[in-house]
Amino acid sequence: MYNRADELLDKIKQVVQGYIEGLGYELVDLSLSKTRGNITLRILTDKPRGGISLKECADLNQGLSAILDRENTLEESCVIEVSSPGIDRPLASRKDFLRAHGRQIRVVLSEPFEGKREVTGIISKVEDDSLFLDSGEKTIHGERSRTIKIPLNKIKKAKQVIK
Repeated sequence: MYNRADELLDKIKQVVQGYIEGLGYELVDLSLSKTRGNITLRILTDKPRGGISLKECADLNQGLSAILDRENTLEESCVIEVSSPGIDRPLASRKDFLRAHGRQIRVVLSEPFEGKREVTGIISKVEDDSLFLDSGEKTIHGERSRTIKIPLNKIKKAKQVIK
């Protein structure tokens, strides 16, 4: 079901994504919340190679506030929070998995793979529409780690494992 909040988020995304990408950043996520009558728009953004600074977030916040005001995107007053997704950011797109190449991640699947709904491993490759994880499990002969191929469309959610 598509509701008014989804339509508003799509409208906001259309307004802010070009600005963010034009400055060399990427839009990671948008969310709207309402608490005690106050509306908050949270914008998660990052650099393509990661590591956006607090000053860059503050500068983006100013620019995005001005654009949203000028475009009259929000009907009510709103607090805008621009921040980094952090090191434990969710991995959702092919681009996210490519960025996390060589790192250990935990994947929750939409349907079981060999009886498991959750798989942990190191990203060894992202190819076409599949993710290849080195599961750390030994083969029957005990020679090397096992590589698991997971279609990206079977991934419900994924995050980097922080040690």
